[in-house]
Amino acid sequence: MNEGLIQGVTTMRAAEKRLETIAANLANVDSNGFKRTTATIREFERVLRGRTEREISTKLQHNFSQGALRSTGQPYDLALAGEGFFTIEGANGELYTRDGRFFVDEKGVLQTFEGLPVVWDGARGAIDPAGNTVTVDAEGTVRQGQTQVGKLRLADFEDKTALTVDSRGFFIAQPSAVPKTFVGQVRQGHLEMSNVSSVEEMVALIAVQRQFEAGARVMSSIDQTYRRLTSPR
Repeated sequence: MNEGLIQGVTTMRAAEKRLETIAANLANVDSNGFKRTTATIREFERVLRGRTEREISTKLQHNFSQGALRSTGQPYDLALAGEGFFTIEGANGELYTRDGRFFVDEKGVLQTFEGLPVVWDGARGAIDPAGNTVTVDAEGTVRQGQTQVGKLRLADFEDKTALTVDSRGFFIAQPSAVPKTFVGQVRQGHLEMSNVSSVEEMVALIAVQRQFEAGARVMSSIDQTYRRLTSPR
C-alpha cells in the first residue's frame, strides 16, 4: 500500500505542475507575442538515507510556432513573420521578445512599454517624435521620411531550448545558445498575437483535473483500507 500512496502523491504533484502551466497559458492568451508553454513531467527514483524515494522533475518548453498577425495601423507596432526576435537592451544584457508594441519617447528613443530601449545594428537610431512619417521595411530598416534612421537588430538561435524566460516574459539567451541569421520579415503596423488556443488549454485543463482526481481516489481508497485494518474489532 505504501507503493500505492507514493504513486497517488506523484500523480497529484504532476497534475499540479501541469495545472500551473495551463493557468499561465490561459492568463496570457491575449498577450502579444506570447509563446505557449508546455510542461514535461519526468519521474525518477533517488536514494535518501538508505531509502528509495520517487521524485518528479518538471521541464518547461516553449512552443515557438507563429501567432496570428493583427493589423493595428500604428507605425511603432511591429510584428515578426517567421522565426526570430526583436533585441531589447536589458539591465544585465540583451533580451529578446516577439512583442513589438514599441513607442518613441521625447528623446527619440524607440523602446518597449516597460521603458527598455530597442537595440539597433550599429549606433542607436534617434526618431524625431514630431518629424516625418516613420516606415520600417521587412528587413528592419527604419526610415523617417527619406532619411534612413538605422536598422533594428533582429536575432535568432539554432536551438531555442537554450532560451529561458524572465519574470517579465523576455527571453534570455544562455551561453549554449548559438546565434543564426534572421530570415523572417518585419511587418509594420501589426502585432503578433499569442499562439495559445484557449479551447485547447481548456481541454488540457479537464484532462489534468481528471488526472488529479484519479490520484486523489487512489489515496482515498488506501486511506479507507488502512482505517479498516487498524480499527478495533
